Amino acid sequence: MLISKIYRNTLYAGITICFSFCMQSGFGQTVQTITGKKDILIGEQIDLKIKANLPPDHTGINKWLVIPDSIPHFNVVAINKVDSFHLENDSKVVEQTITITSFDSGRWVFPSFAIEFRDIAGRSPRIFQTDSFDVNVTYSRADSTNQLRDIKPIIRVSVTGYFWYYIIGGGVLLMLAIWLLYRFFRKKKSVQPAAAISKLSPYEEAMQALKKLDQLNLQDTVEIKEYHIRLAVIFKNYLGRKQKLNLMNKTTGDLLINLAGIYLSPGNISDLATALRCTDAVKFAKYQPVSNESEDCRQKIKETINFTEASKLLNN
Repeated sequence: MLISKIYRNTLYAGITICFSFCMQSGFGQTVQTITGKKDILIGEQIDLKIKANLPPDHTGINKWLVIPDSIPHFNVVAINKVDSFHLENDSKVVEQTITITSFDSGRWVFPSFAIEFRDIAGRSPRIFQTDSFDVNVTYSRADSTNQLRDIKPIIRVSVTGYFWYYIIGGGVLLMLAIWLLYRFFRKKKSVQPAAAISKLSPYEEAMQALKKLDQLNLQDTVEIKEYHIRLAVIFKNYLGRKQKLNLMNKTTGDLLINLAGIYLSPGNISDLATALRCTDAVKFAKYQPVSNESEDCRQKIKETINFTEASKLLNN
C-alpha cells in the first residue's frame, strides 16, 4: 500500500516535471540569440541578434529586454531599434541587433536578459531569458619567427638642391628693393599743370589780369573771396615767370623771404606783406574786408610789380 502510494506520487511528479520541461522547451524555441562569432581579438566587435517568435496565440510582448549601461567585461557599442514583422502563418517576429566589444582578455560569459510575453486572456505573462554564451577575448597571435621587420619599406627619395633657386629669388628681391627705393627718393610733389605760355610779357600779363579784377563786385561775399584769390595768383604768376619758377604752392612767408633776397625796400616788402596776408585771411579765415581795403591790397601788389619791373631787379 505504502509502496503503491510512493510509486503513484513519484509518477505524478515525473509527469509534472516532464510536462514543465516540454512547455519550457516549446517556449524556449521562442527566443533566439544569434551571433556570428564567439572568439574575438581585444577591441573587435560582435553583432548579436535577439529574435523573438510570437505564436498566433500570443498577443504581444509586455516588456522587451533592457540592456544595462554597464556589463562586466563588455562594452555596448550600439543598440539598433526594435523591428517587428509578420510571417505567413500569422506569427509575429520581433528582433533587435546589439553590437558589443571587450577590452579584457580572457573567457567571459555574456549574460542573458529577460523578455516578458503577454499571453492570451486568462493566462499570466510568461518570462523567457535570452541565451547566455561564452566569449573568448584574446590578443593577436605573436610572430613566432622572431624576425625584425621595418614598419614601412624603405623608399628612395631624390634630394633636390635649392641653392640656385635661393640665389635667383634673392636677386629678384634685391632688384625690386632697389627699384622701390629709387621711386621713393625720386618721387616729387605733384605740381599743378603748367599754364599755357602767354604771348604777353610777365608784366603785361599781370597788368591785364589786375585790370580784369574791376569786373568783380566787392559787395558780394563770393566775389570778394574770388577777388583776393586771383590777386595772390596774379602776383605769384608774375614773380614765377620772372624767376622761371613755379611759385603757386609757396606760402606768403616763402614769397617774402624770396623777395627780401632781391633787395626790395623795407617799405615795399611791408606793403606787399600786408596785401598778401589780407588775401590769406579772406581765403582761409573767411575774413570779409570792405571794398576800400580790397582795392588797397590790389594797389600795393600793383606798386610792387611796377617797382620790380622798373628797377630791373629780376632779369627775364
